[in-house]
Amino acid sequence: MTTLAPDRAGPAARPTAGQQDRGRAVEPARGPGRSPGQRKDDSGTRAWLRRRAVAAWMNVLIAGAAAVTLLTAGITSGRTWPEPGAWGAGALKLFALWCLAFLPGWLYVRFLDLRAKALWSEYVLNLHRLGWDLPWHLPMPPVASGFYEQWEAGPHGRPADNIYRQKFEAYYGRQITSSAPDENYRVRSESLFPVFLATAVLAAGWAAVLWDTRFVTDPSGAWDVLKYGFLGAYAFVTSMLIRRFFQSDLRPSAYATAVYRITLVLLIVTVLNQVLNEAEVAGRAELAVAFVVGFFPLVGLQALQRVMSRALRRFVPPVTSDYPLDQLDGFNLWYEARLTEEGVEDMQNLTTMNLVDVILHTRVPPGRLVDWTDQAFLLTHLEQVDRAELTQLRKQDEPATAGRAPLSGARARLNLRRVGIRTATDLLKAFSVERDNGERTFRLPDDLEPPLPASQLRLLVTVLAAEPGLAPVWNWQRNGVQPAAAAHYRLS
Repeated sequence: MTTLAPDRAGPAARPTAGQQDRGRAVEPARGPGRSPGQRKDDSGTRAWLRRRAVAAWMNVLIAGAAAVTLLTAGITSGRTWPEPGAWGAGALKLFALWCLAFLPGWLYVRFLDLRAKALWSEYVLNLHRLGWDLPWHLPMPPVASGFYEQWEAGPHGRPADNIYRQKFEAYYGRQITSSAPDENYRVRSESLFPVFLATAVLAAGWAAVLWDTRFVTDPSGAWDVLKYGFLGAYAFVTSMLIRRFFQSDLRPSAYATAVYRITLVLLIVTVLNQVLNEAEVAGRAELAVAFVVGFFPLVGLQALQRVMSRALRRFVPPVTSDYPLDQLDGFNLWYEARLTEEGVEDMQNLTTMNLVDVILHTRVPPGRLVDWTDQAFLLTHLEQVDRAELTQLRKQDEPATAGRAPLSGARARLNLRRVGIRTATDLLKAFSVERDNGERTFRLPDDLEPPLPASQLRLLVTVLAAEPGLAPVWNWQRNGVQPAAAAHYRLS
C-alpha cells in the first residue's frame, strides 16, 4: 500500500500513476494480525505513556531539588523547616516551587501532542514562492497549488535524495514527511535531556529563592541580588517558551538556551554587583538593576564594558553591532533572542544568512523575514547611525535638501523614510527601470525632487540592483497574491 506524503495540504484531483511513483512513501509493514485501527490505537497508547514518563521524570527532578535544599540549607545547618506554626506557609512554598519549575517543561509535554504535518506543506510552498531553486529541484508542491504545473513539467529525481527534504527530516524527523497525517509527533529520548536539565536548574533556583523570602521585604547581601537576577531571567525564559509554544516552535534547543541564559545572567549580576557597590548605588536600585539584567543581559554587558574601558584606559571590543537588528521595523527582543540562536546577530548576518534554514528553524513568518532582509539590504548600504542622532533629526520639521554632497547615514535614512522608501526594493522600484534582460538601470522620474543627491542615489541604485541576495525578495513579491484587475477599483 502506498501513500502520497507531500500533497495532503488540501483537496486536489488524484494524480496519475507516474506522479504517484514520484511522490509516494512506503508505509511501514504492520505486524501479523494487526488491523489499521489497532495500529492507530497502539500508537496513541505509546504516545500517552511517553508523555506520562516525561512528566514523571520532571516531578522526580523537582522533588530531588527540594529534598537537597531541605537537607543542605535546613538539617545540616541546624535549621528546622518549616518553623513551628509555619506549616501553611511551607506548604504554599512547596506548591509554588512545583508550579514554577514544572510549567516550562509541561509546555514541551503538551507540545508533543501537536502534529507537525502541516509544517511540511507550508515549508514546500515557501520554497517555491521564494524561487530558491529550479522548480523541479524542489520537493513536490501540493497539487492544488499554483506551483504544481511548473514542477510537473521538469525532470525529477528520487524524493529521498532531495536536499530540502533531507533538511526538513533532519530537523523534524522522517516520520513527518512519510507517515500518516494522524500519527503523533515523536521525539527521541536523548532530545529530552535539555528539558530535564532546564527543569532541574529552575527547581534549584526556585528552591533557593523560596527558602528565605525575606529578600522581598528586607533585602541584604549579594545572595538577594542574585535572586532578583534569577527572577528576571525566569520571567524572560517563561515568556519566550510560551510564545514559542503557541508559534509551534518549541524545540529542546529552547531549553538549552534557557539554561545558558540563566547561567549567563547569574555570572553578569555577580560581577556587576561589585561594580555597583564601588559606585555606592542604593540597595533598592541595585535590586532593580539585577532584575533588568536578568531580562536584558546585554544591558549588563554594556555596563561592564564601559567600566572596564575606563579602568583599563584602552579600547574594549564592543558587545553591540554597528547595524543592530532592533533598528528594523517590527523587530523586538523576542525575535532578537530567537534569531540569535540561529547565528543571526546583526543586519549583516541577516543579509547573508541561508533564508531556507532560518524559515525552517525559527517559525518566524516568511513574509516578515523577507521584509526584514529587504530593509537590512538598504540600511547596511547606508552609513551607520546613532539612535540619539536619528531621534534628534526626527524632531526637526524640515528635511534636509538634497544638494550635491552625499548625506550622512541618519539624514539619508530619514529623507528616504519621509518619502515612503523603507526597503531596498522600494528604492529600486522608485528610481530604476527593469530592462528586457532583467537588469535594472537608474531612472530619475520627472518633476520629482530626489530625497538624496543624484550622484549618491545613482550609486546606491546601481549597487543594490546588482545585489544577488535580493533575488529571493523579488521572487517572494512576484509569486505572492496577484493584484486584481484595475476595473474592479473603478468608481461608477
